Amino acid sequence: MRAVRVLQGRLFTSGEAFLRAVAHAHGPVCAVLDLRMPGMSGLELQKKLVDLGRDIPLFFLTAHGDVPAAVNAMQMGAVTFLQKPFNAQEFLDAINRILRQAADDYADRQRKAQFRQRLARLSAREIEILEAITKGFTSKEIARIYAISPKTVDVHRANVLRKMDVANAAELQRLVSDFGVPSGTKKAGP
Repeated sequence: MRAVRVLQGRLFTSGEAFLRAVAHAHGPVCAVLDLRMPGMSGLELQKKLVDLGRDIPLFFLTAHGDVPAAVNAMQMGAVTFLQKPFNAQEFLDAINRILRQAADDYADRQRKAQFRQRLARLSAREIEILEAITKGFTSKEIARIYAISPKTVDVHRANVLRKMDVANAAELQRLVSDFGVPSGTKKAGP
């Protein structure tokens, strides 16, 4: 017997109503839009989402599409653009694509938030040690740079690895290469 996947969806009466709801959304979010909707158009809603920095996978389904509208939607990041009448399998494939993308995007945002939380636990000196570790410096080299003892560096290094929840410097480098250390992160003097 094949498992059936149940999709939960919400219908909104306008783009404005969707924007209000998405501002408080938790978890993966994606949307199926039409070019012609009450209030703002689908393209206007997409532009508003882009302007707000909300990277939500969008699928345009419309009876009023043309090539320039489709190109515009895709250039602004729409995942799919289908014209009505549509093929049922194409529709389901497109829905599955945006659902997968929404889940992947949400998981990436969660990982980035966890990284930032871990980073926030570091002292200014530990941030400096983290940056030096990710540049490949040894404890002795770090000690010379910051005029501290190698044993002190080793203590900071151990604290960085523990607070960042990684096993070794290679894992820390992968984490930092994925997310980077935000500029303006607290720093101690050398």
